[in-house]
Amino acid sequence: MSYYFSRLESRLSGLKKKYSSRELKVARKLLTWTFWEFFRTLLRRSSPVARPLSIERQEDHSRRGDDELKIAIAVSGGVGDILMYGLAVKEISKHIRCEHSIDIYVDGEDKKAVLDFVFRAFPFIHRCMWEGDPKGPKFLNHALSAEESLYDVQMRMDRCTAVMYCDYGRVDERSPWLRHFCKENELFYVKYRKFFENAPLHHSMVDQWSILKKKKRIQQPDQCQILGIDDFSCTFLNLEPAPMKILSELRLQDRPYITLQRGLGRCDSLRDSTRLWPIRFYEKFIELFHEKYPDIKILQLGYSSSTCASLPGIDIDLIGKTSLEEVAILLKHSLFHLDGDAGMVHMKRFLNGRSIVLFGTTPTEMLGYPGNVNITGNGCHSWCEWVSNDWNKTCLRGFAEAPCMASITPEMVMNAADGLLRERENYSYALEEEGIGEDIVAHILQYCRDPNAKIVDIFNRKGLELARILRKIFADVTVFDLNFQFDSFAKAEAAGLRLECGCLYNIALPDDSSDGVIWQNGDPSVAQLRYVLKELFRILKPDGFLFVSGVSFQPEDLLPFGIEVGEGKFSPEGTSVFRKRLG
Repeated sequence: MSYYFSRLESRLSGLKKKYSSRELKVARKLLTWTFWEFFRTLLRRSSPVARPLSIERQEDHSRRGDDELKIAIAVSGGVGDILMYGLAVKEISKHIRCEHSIDIYVDGEDKKAVLDFVFRAFPFIHRCMWEGDPKGPKFLNHALSAEESLYDVQMRMDRCTAVMYCDYGRVDERSPWLRHFCKENELFYVKYRKFFENAPLHHSMVDQWSILKKKKRIQQPDQCQILGIDDFSCTFLNLEPAPMKILSELRLQDRPYITLQRGLGRCDSLRDSTRLWPIRFYEKFIELFHEKYPDIKILQLGYSSSTCASLPGIDIDLIGKTSLEEVAILLKHSLFHLDGDAGMVHMKRFLNGRSIVLFGTTPTEMLGYPGNVNITGNGCHSWCEWVSNDWNKTCLRGFAEAPCMASITPEMVMNAADGLLRERENYSYALEEEGIGEDIVAHILQYCRDPNAKIVDIFNRKGLELARILRKIFADVTVFDLNFQFDSFAKAEAAGLRLECGCLYNIALPDDSSDGVIWQNGDPSVAQLRYVLKELFRILKPDGFLFVSGVSFQPEDLLPFGIEVGEGKFSPEGTSVFRKRLG
């Protein structure tokens, strides 16, 4: 009942402001509103067509009779959209604090691979499917009754999050937080119903609302600010070691390179668009960059030759020649990525890297990440995303070439590239100790006694045991892991720890952000160890320490960091200490 009283209070407050001196009119309108709300409630409970989202019954997926909450979330859009929805799903899962599983659905069979890529290895994802799969349940245009529904909660994410169905009888007793989340989002749906209708034209309305509220695109699925998502939230995107062989195949293991793309999303069929920078400007930039940085390779990425035109002067043309996993590996290890507002920019951000992004038809203030160089020209006074159905194909002002993008010069982009490359520091790495004993805490205190130091515990084979001890010494201890129980986040929070998802090849922390990193490996076989070490060193501050145990180093693993060792020097039973220094 508190849900309805909160809505009643909100409605009364709004009427009093609007009709401050007309009490009778306020009472009349409030009575009318109450009647219609009562009528709608009866209709929702009795009619199977009250809500536009549901799941078709499957014989092998009964949900009654157990304590696990089953949740369905439908998403839409391209790679960038799904990455941002993935962040929201991760945060929802972290806060539920009871046994649960999540099924993710997408609105096209061609996007199923993106779902698998984004959500693989995430512990509470039960399966990823596309809505039209004949082997799986389908999202229908009407709601089933509670007795027929397979799921306790059904949501749809299309910019904002819409809670389309919730079995409050089961949710209330298992996850008070999820109940609160569903209620607040239902209230938002009532207040901003137009945000969820007439897709995708409503996106321009959502964007304008976000700008007025000073929200970013990454925050839109968290429109009620319950998840706490912002520009600096820990993302997650798990990389596998096998696709890393593309770096050796292209001879890029130790060679600096940048990536660029002139194209749109993986699922977009446009080869040319108002969102794209003119080809002649790309050509000029490539010429300027090669002239100043002849030792840095330029790679052109693109999902398909039908959507991306090859650019003259490129060192390596990879359009249509890479899998999604290989694109992620190449983006991960590039010095920076150059692109328009497209999915690879978001992927680079989720890989903890930086981009130069050229904005025109879409709003910089909402889509620009603070770590990127976001460039907007002066050719047009306003963005026009989804103002019309063909905004992506034709300039709304009638120009043959969109002036917003044509006003960004190659010199502007070259200056941005110069700035990013000048910011890069040169580091050296050293082996401080090898084969130290089991008392790792005492050794850590030898290197760092500052109680305000930021300590990161990576995939510890003993779980939270070491982190709990370190938290008694240091105020900021973050744990990264992949193996969770439903109460893992609550236990970490109770111990004063921050627990995050991640993988060894992509740790969701900024460069040079940690005073100490501890990796106590539990798996004797570590593929592509050099790239694990590269990631651990990346998040380490200058003069920070890295403790590694459970790993047998080979000389080729450490040579990229200028550390020379002999065969058999390291034992997986011992702990090695490394340092990172400027210069």
